[in-house]
Amino acid sequence: MNYLVTGLVCSGKSTLLDIAKNYNFRTYKSDEIVSSLYKDEHIVTILKNIIGIKQTSENFKDDIRDYFFKSIKNKEEIEDIVHPIVHERISDIFSKGDKTMIELPPIIRNQFLFEKYNTIYVVAPEKARRERYNTNNKNDIDIFDQLNSIQNDYEIIKKSCNIILENRDSPCCLDQYFNEGIIKT
Repeated sequence: MNYLVTGLVCSGKSTLLDIAKNYNFRTYKSDEIVSSLYKDEHIVTILKNIIGIKQTSENFKDDIRDYFFKSIKNKEEIEDIVHPIVHERISDIFSKGDKTMIELPPIIRNQFLFEKYNTIYVVAPEKARRERYNTNNKNDIDIFDQLNSIQNDYEIIKKSCNIILENRDSPCCLDQYFNEGIIKT
């Protein structure tokens, strides 16, 4: 069975994907799909010339992130270009076989995918998510707050998910969902 895996930033989605590999799932992260697009010359040209993102650093992805967080308009401009391609790639990945998990953020533009495919929503308390983010991304807690605010439609997304998993801050707890057959392998 194929699944989309979603949940707020640092809820345990990546940990669930790591566990899924032990059950012979192929795993993908939407961030990796997006990162590959930022290396595609056609996409880079669109972002630079049509939207007008200026490359000011060695890593163009940092410039895109800065532009993205400056305004809702900027965010929507980037999403209008990137999301249709990401959605197409997700559909393509799922069409090629079973036992695949793809992580995807809980934003409203992804809602139709959450309704179309089997979806797992990983829940974790904000305090634990904030601590996890701070541990992995020292001195960059502002990014956590920005990401958290973008994912403000999560309750709508959560309601459309087939499986809700509670991450009690232990990989064993997430593994239990496979062992109990809640996640079909």
